[in-house]
Amino acid sequence: MTTADADHDELDIRTRSLKERIYATFTGLAILAAVVAGGHAAAWDAFLTVLVGVFGISLAGFVAEAVAYQVGHKKLPDRAELGVMGKIALTALGSASVPLIVLALSGFGLLDVDLALRLGMALYAVTLVGIFLVAAHRSGLSALQKLVSSAMFVGVAGLVVGVLLVAHLH
Repeated sequence: MTTADADHDELDIRTRSLKERIYATFTGLAILAAVVAGGHAAAWDAFLTVLVGVFGISLAGFVAEAVAYQVGHKKLPDRAELGVMGKIALTALGSASVPLIVLALSGFGLLDVDLALRLGMALYAVTLVGIFLVAAHRSGLSALQKLVSSAMFVGVAGLVVGVLLVAHLH
């Protein structure tokens, strides 16, 4: 394997990890938005809901990677590729770590539940904005294209949250 091949493989892994992190972050944000819209949440219920939801989307991403590999390569993934897929799934799970810590603090009575839920949503939103800004910065786009790209992604994220809130208010 050449250095160029290794660089391409590493870029591919980072790109796949980024996609999974975005999916998991949107999932966590959507779950917390639904819990907030539902009202009267218990901290540990919210904690478990986020944990199970983000674990589920991470597992779905792992399965999707394995199926896509099988279709694209006409063979089962080998141990090394399964390891890469597992690493990518763990990266997605990592997106829930700080919001889960905030919810756990609430579960232990150190934070108000409503504050913890809103703080968790804010952390997810900041994570998404950070991902979008870093992605735009590393993209090689012109300054105007970076601005448009970032604004578009942040707008879509806001739209998703708005739709979720409206859907759960009824």
